[in-house]
Amino acid sequence: MSRTLSALICGTAVGLILSAAPASAQATRTFVSGVGNDADPCSRTAPCRTFAGAIVKTFINGEINCLDPGGYGAVNITKSITIDCTGTIGSILASGVTGVIVNIAVSANDPHRSVRLRGLMINGPGASGTVGTRTGTDAIRVLQATSVFVEDTVIGEFAQQGIEVAASATTNLTLDNVVIRNTNVSGVTLATSAGEVVASFNNVRIDGTPLALSAANNVRANIRDVNIAHNTTGLQTSGVNNIINAENVMISFATTGVTGSAGSTVRLSNSVITQNVTGLNANGGSLVSMSGNSLTGNTINGAFTSTVPKL
Repeated sequence: MSRTLSALICGTAVGLILSAAPASAQATRTFVSGVGNDADPCSRTAPCRTFAGAIVKTFINGEINCLDPGGYGAVNITKSITIDCTGTIGSILASGVTGVIVNIAVSANDPHRSVRLRGLMINGPGASGTVGTRTGTDAIRVLQATSVFVEDTVIGEFAQQGIEVAASATTNLTLDNVVIRNTNVSGVTLATSAGEVVASFNNVRIDGTPLALSAANNVRANIRDVNIAHNTTGLQTSGVNNIINAENVMISFATTGVTGSAGSTVRLSNSVITQNVTGLNANGGSLVSMSGNSLTGNTINGAFTSTVPKL
């Protein structure tokens, strides 16, 4: 009887250990390498080959680092994570797919729901051996998250958006030292069906798109030190409940520099709108000149709807 009881206890303990193994196998820091293998544990000495392989072995709110230059593949992010390739070339070639999808459901195990992407090159080219067209969908698509930070990153050659926030609750987006170029629909599109998109841009360049920055609805954005050039439309509010505060922004070589919409406000200060076909088009919205703006050299300058005098 005692032997049977001992065997039962031992078997139960072994079962508990085995059931806990996948969680205990996750690390707070993992690594990828161009010569890695996703079957490895993603340690520094045995790195994984792709971001998708590493993320399943990284604990919530952990970090994935790039050991050397490489293309690390598209990734679906469903938990708080940092992907940091600072100091090397961490590339995502998203042929026919979205490069990074952020879709973090509300969970007590992941209260912060925060993603940090740093030091990446995200490219959406066609498949090798075919016509050189853009087949990647979006570079980064945010569906669910509390906050997403994109830093020191270059995005280009996508069939739709560079960055798209299509959220259903309040989402914070921060871009710092980001270049977005050559996309077929927009550089950045911000929208949410509930709550707000709260966006902050610093030192951002958007070139070569039909629409550089689109605030579709429920957007609060502060943009500073932003260069928008060679786009069909520079900055556009297309829905209601949008407030865009722009400081030290250059918008040039567009068909329309700034287009507003009814129920939305764009405030500009120390900014230059020049060499566009149309500089400003209020379109029923509010375009406010705060101070220090230059609206000149456009075929049709347009006009601010109001000016706030200097105090």
